[in-house]
Amino acid sequence: MKIITAIFLTLASSSVWAEEVYRDVSDDGVPSFSDQALPGAEPVTLREPSTFTDTTYQQNLRKQQSVESTTPKKIDYTLLVTNPLDDSAIRNNAGNISLTLSISPSVKPGHSAELMMDGIKIRDVLGNGIVELTNVDRGTHAFNMRVIDEGGDVVTEGPTNNISVLRYSLPRKSPR
Repeated sequence: MKIITAIFLTLASSSVWAEEVYRDVSDDGVPSFSDQALPGAEPVTLREPSTFTDTTYQQNLRKQQSVESTTPKKIDYTLLVTNPLDDSAIRNNAGNISLTLSISPSVKPGHSAELMMDGIKIRDVLGNGIVELTNVDRGTHAFNMRVIDEGGDVVTEGPTNNISVLRYSLPRKSPR
């Protein structure tokens, strides 16, 4: 019976409105439906199906997609100064330091990466690699990276590596 109902619904829902549907009952009492009039078959009157269109669902879906497209997706960057390690000491009388930087994933369009020393931006960073710094004052400095968006807001900031620069210093002679 389910198969017959499915066939009937298929015939009813298809674009056969201009055609006739005929119902025939076999000697065993099994009904069959066809678009051809067999001897003894009687025509079936089909009603046009009523349809309901819920526009609120489509409007809500469009609103949600619009909000999602205007809301920037948060990207979790991993920003590391991998070398020298935290709490390292570098002896270089010229104050030269090589920092190895790691940014993952790559900086997305609209974002930019910056290398910070003691909380002050010292240069833009394009990606992974080595950055050479020259004439860094002696003492302990805090190095880290951050990613900012087009508006200058900080998206994420990496951990700080404290690196001590050891430079030879001549004691100042006091004036006599």
